[in-house]
This record gives sequence, C-alpha cells and structure tokens, in this order.
Amino acid sequence: MKNTIVFPALLLSSSILLVACGGSGSSTSSATEESRTVVGTVDGFGSVIVNGVHYQSTDTEFEINDRSGAENQLRVGQLVIVEGSDDGNEGVAHRISYDADIRGPVASVDAVAGTMVILGQTISVDAMTVFSGVDLDTITVGQYLEVSGLRDGNGNVLASYISLEDSTDIELRGTVADLDSGLMTFTIGGMTVDYSSVATLDLEDSALSNGMLVEVEGSLDTNILIASKVEQEDLHRSHDGNVRVFGYISAYDAAAGTMTVGGTEVLLARSTEYEHGTQTELALNAMVKVQGSFNGDGQLVAAEVEFEGEVKLELEGPVTSVGNGTLTVMGVTATVDTRTRVRDERDDEYYFNLDSVAAGDYVELRLTIEADGSYRALRLEREDNDNRVKITAPIDSIDVLAGTVTMLGVTVDLSAISAIDLTTLITGGYLEVKGTFDGSVIVASEAGEDDRYEDHDDGHDGHDSGSDDSDNDDSNNDEEEND
Repeated sequence: MKNTIVFPALLLSSSILLVACGGSGSSTSSATEESRTVVGTVDGFGSVIVNGVHYQSTDTEFEINDRSGAENQLRVGQLVIVEGSDDGNEGVAHRISYDADIRGPVASVDAVAGTMVILGQTISVDAMTVFSGVDLDTITVGQYLEVSGLRDGNGNVLASYISLEDSTDIELRGTVADLDSGLMTFTIGGMTVDYSSVATLDLEDSALSNGMLVEVEGSLDTNILIASKVEQEDLHRSHDGNVRVFGYISAYDAAAGTMTVGGTEVLLARSTEYEHGTQTELALNAMVKVQGSFNGDGQLVAAEVEFEGEVKLELEGPVTSVGNGTLTVMGVTATVDTRTRVRDERDDEYYFNLDSVAAGDYVELRLTIEADGSYRALRLEREDNDNRVKITAPIDSIDVLAGTVTMLGVTVDLSAISAIDLTTLITGGYLEVKGTFDGSVIVASEAGEDDRYEDHDDGHDGHDSGSDDSDNDDSNNDEEEND
C-alpha cells in the first residue's frame, strides 16, 4: 500500500516539517547516508545547516522564490526544502528550495503581544524569530514584509524569519477554504481571494477544492486579494517505509492514543518510546518529532516521539570564554552545536560559527535546559559590543538585606530598582534584568517579572510569543540581507 503523507512543499503552512527516509533505521544514529527530502529551518552555513544536519552544497541546485538562485541568497531562519542524502549529521544536498510564505503590507502590529497581521494572517514572533532590516519595535502599518514560518494548532503563523521588502509584491500560501465557485472566491485564513481574473488556474487536480494547498499572487483591493495567479502546491507525496515528521501537535486525543502533527494522524502505541519528555507532556502546540511507519489505516504508528527543546533562558553580554563546543557568557556555560541557530550581526560573517567567536565578543544566547540540568544554545547571535547586558531566568536565591538576587549563579544587584520589592519575589520566579556587568555582578538599571518561559499548568505552549528586545535593538544593522 502506498501511504500518503501531508507534505507542504515550500509552503510549510501546514505546521509540519517532514523527513521521508528511503531506507530503514534511525537517521540520527546510522552512519549510512539515506536518500531524503527534508523540510526545515536554515540554522547556519558552511555549507548549509538545516535542522542540525550539515549539508555539503558544492554542486547543489538552488531555487529562491520560484527562480534559479544561489546559496548566498539564503538566510538563517528561512524554511527550506532539501533534497539529497544524509546520515542524520552530515549529508549532501542535490537541491535546496526556498519560497516565502507571505509577502505583503502590514495591516496591524502589536509589539507588546509580539503579533502582526499581514494579508489577513496573524503572525507571531518569539525568541527564535530572525529579523532582517526591521524589528518588532520599528515595524509600521503599510510596510511590506516577507515572512517565513510555520502554522501552529490555532492556524497562526509563527515566524522564523521576517525581512523588510523592497518590492510591493503580494504573495500568500495556504489552504483553500469557503470556496464559492459561482462567485469565484475562497479564503485563506482571514483573507478573501477573488480569482475571477485568472484566465487559467495552474492546477494538478481537475478543479479547485477546499483543503487544496495553493500559492496566490495578485494585488489588494479593499482587503480582497485580487488574484493574477493561483497555483496548486505539491500537497502529497507517496512513500513506503520509515518516516519522520516534525511540527506542532494540532490535535490530541489522549484516550484514543492519537494526535495530529501537521496533517498526519499519529497512533501512539504501547511500544512508543519518548525522548526528552513523557506521554503525559503531549499537548496542543507542543513541538515534536515523530518517527515510525504507516499501518493499513494510513496512521503513522509512532516508534519514537522526541520533544523539541524550547527557549527557557536568555543571556546577552560579553563572552567569558570559548571551549570545545561550549560558550561561556558572564560565567554561564552552554553547549553550541549544529542544532544552534547561528548568525553574525557585527561583522556580517556569512559562514559564522562557534570558531568565529572570541572572548570579549558581545553575543545573544537563547538557551534550553537539558535533562541533566545543563544548558544548550538554541540560538547564538554576535552583536556590536554593548555595555548593556540582559538576563532572563528564574531566581536562584534572594538576599533582601543586600538588595541582590542570584540568577543562573550570577549575582544581580537590584538595589537601584525602586519598583522591585524583593520581599515579594520568590525563588523560581522569572525576572528579566537589564544593566551592566562588572565581571562578577550585574548591576540592574531595569528589571521586571517575566513569565514567558515559566511552566504553566494550562497546557504546553509550543512557542513563546511576545516582544524580544534583543532583536529589536540591533536588527537595523542587517546590511547583509539583499533579497
């Protein structure tokens, strides 16, 4: 039986990142390269790193926004399709494609909530969103932006990449809904599309239908997208054998033992193994990887479910030291590997990596906490040197008399912050602190409670939306971006 799996080529708006493996066995442990098609986020270059796998790209064919392109047109944070082979760590890319999910004018923006609306689509940003030429605080209504990202279980787009557009092109990718073949309209999210001016629809199927994945280009007329082109995207690919899907959980039935990751129904078996979490932690909008094979009912029977690391800590400050695969900032040490999304704002070094970093450099880190209590960097950016530092972390201890707290083992002097009453603080509660660092103590100039990264009892939020000041401070230096 040929099993059909939801595979959003270029769009990625179905909230799924998928790896289809040509052979059996675990891709992360086998030293044998297997033919794969991978949809994932660009984490760095040298040659191209996607989802933590380093792909050699010497002879790679590149396609950028439907045109022949080159590697140096790709940007960290963009979602791409890699066709090639890999062993889970190293690989060879035969073809890499990138296409934006949304291109259009900003209708509204809420910097405090970390959201904006473009072409009727609600877009949220978090600590992993990469900005280019613009930042959350400087985005204004009417600006044209390009967005690359994934849709969550609520249908909103979590942006991994946002850049300021020079052009006024309109482009929207999504699934058709509310199709009215008489009026020749349909909707994508909150946007009505009028396709009456399109002479010929570019479809693989016989007719336009609800649920079809399409790319629409056109112009805006009173909040209606007047389409000049409607093209069906490659929604399904047939595959037999081992499959891995990566995305948000958009539906979960604990009693039935099923969940939906993207558009793929997953069956949780007694033999299913869980990594970096347990079955009790499965919830809507949790980000997971699922590996398994299809049964006769078309369900993906999960052999393994792996929980993806979430940002739990933020550090911005000077590098204390650089080790073998580690980085220490203000005395806090974290692991940096190919899974770390790396980017250089200071020197615009395209092939930036840990070897590029030296003691004294000013960096921004987004960290997750591993099972053993160690820290792993999910994101590393080198910025222009700055006397101001920042830490967002839980409070380890409180000394009311001294007016200090410790966070990640670093002493923070809050005595100058009259708005903070240390007697009301609790250990384990999160603070965001900005100030200066004298080599051992952070002297706070700004501080406030921050619960974005706290564990909540009302479910597992797969991302933390909201304003991220680190991106907002310096992203206007981004002269590298020349899309």
